[in-house]
Order: sequence, then structure tokens, then C-alpha cells
Amino acid sequence: MKTNKPIPFRLQKSENHGLLVQVDETQYFYNKLHYHPEFQITAIIKGDGIFYAGNNMSAFTENDVFIIGSSIPHLLKCSDIFHSDHSPGVKGVSLFFNTNSFGNEFFEKKEMQRLKALLQDAKRVIKISGELKKDLLNKIGSTPALQNEKLIITFLEILSLIAQSEKEYLNAEHYNLKLNNNEGERLNKVLDHTFQHYREEITIDQIAKVALLSRSQFSYFFKLHTSKTFIQFVNELRIEKACILLKDRNHTVEQICYEVGFKNVSNFLRHFKRTKGISPSIYRKSWTIIE
Repeated sequence: MKTNKPIPFRLQKSENHGLLVQVDETQYFYNKLHYHPEFQITAIIKGDGIFYAGNNMSAFTENDVFIIGSSIPHLLKCSDIFHSDHSPGVKGVSLFFNTNSFGNEFFEKKEMQRLKALLQDAKRVIKISGELKKDLLNKIGSTPALQNEKLIITFLEILSLIAQSEKEYLNAEHYNLKLNNNEGERLNKVLDHTFQHYREEITIDQIAKVALLSRSQFSYFFKLHTSKTFIQFVNELRIEKACILLKDRNHTVEQICYEVGFKNVSNFLRHFKRTKGISPSIYRKSWTIIE
């Protein structure tokens, strides 16, 4: 199987266990588009970059928590430093499970309806925020050391905290698109090229050649699978990269503008406010308050 396809992962989960806890501690997170039938809850302990899932993206950094629905294509593209010889390393803790992990009727019980609704919403891919996130991180971080009923009890507490938490939905409510192998291979090539060259000017003709499509065919293909034009996607990617850099106060807004590929500051400011609803300076201040 080619590694640039969206890979249908087979997780090493025993038939006798309903829940898999996985700790990823390596140079960088797996960065190819992939999917699996299991739901996934991931806490980022160390690392930053771009999280792409379904048809949208968000900057990720340490202490972020995501819940990904069943069979949603996704990837974590770490910042450049993690792909270098000087990588500080990343760490994440993930929980994988199915709706039938604890019996076919488990989430159908009356007492579980709030959690059932949460799992239905997870197809939109959820990023957790708010006051409950600290407790949530602590519980997810504790799971690698737990076994038997203690692990299951903590897992249900994690789902309950997510259900109560403030949420950001990364995909549109109507998102239900599935990729076949050929489409996934093509989209993976486009994403990989764009993540590597977003600082440069990428023309539609150039990226269409990467996808092995004509200009008009590529524009239709990309809009179908991402719900946006390629130019919109690149600009949003640059804005998410800027959000990561804004957390480092050693970079000025002007420096960040050029670092992520914008050609002038006014254009950067306009796109940032359109995407985030606030200016880069206010975003930086709000992050300082959160910390």
C-alpha cells in the first residue's frame, strides 16, 4: 500500500479490550492523511503544528484536546523544527474506541444519550476549550497507567467532561464526505506539497500538476473535498501557522506576516481578521491571558 494514500489504519486492539490507549512519543507526529473506524480522543502533551481533519484545519499546540469521529481522514503536521535534526520531540496520548466497544447497546441506554449525541457530533471533529480542559488533560494523561475497570471509569469521565466542555467544531454540520483510494492519494499529494511550500507562491497550474489534473479538474476536485478554493485553503493555512508564531513574543506581527508567506502586512491583517474575527495583536494578548 502506498504511504501517500489515506491509510485505513488497523489499530492493535485486542478483541477482549474495548479501549486502546496509545502514547506517541517521537520526533514528530504521523503526518499522512489516514483514517480508522474507531473514534479518537487525542491530547497533545508536547508539540505544535497544523491539525487537518475532514475538510478543515486548526493550529495545535501543547495542551490541546481533539475528538475525531469514526472514519474521518486526518493528520497532524508538526512545525518545521520537529522535522529537523534538532527536533525537541513530540508527545501525545490517544484513546481509540468504537460505539460497540462495551456492547452493541451501551450507548443506546437512556442514561448515555448525552454521550451518544457527543459521538454523533464528533464527525465534525471537535477541539476542546474552556475551564474544564485542565481536568480533561489530567484524566487523559492518567490513562496509560490505568487498567481494568479503573480505565473504563476514567474513560467515561473523560467523555462526560468533553460533553460538558466548550467546543470548537472544525467541520461543517453537514460534513459526511468519504474518500476512495484514488481521491485520497491525490488529496494527500496536494496537502503534502502545500504544507511544504505554503510560504511560496503556489499557482493553480502548479498544484494541478501535482494532482495530475487539468486546472479546471483540480479546482472542482479541491472544492469538492475541502469546501473551499485552493487559494482560500493556502491563506487559511498561513493564518493557522501565524497563530502558532504569535504565541512566541520574539516575533513581531510584521515578521510573522512574511514568515508565513504573505507579501504585505495589510493583506495579512485583512485575512487574519476574516479568519479569526480579531487582529493578530488581540489574538496574541488573548493567548497570554489563557496561559
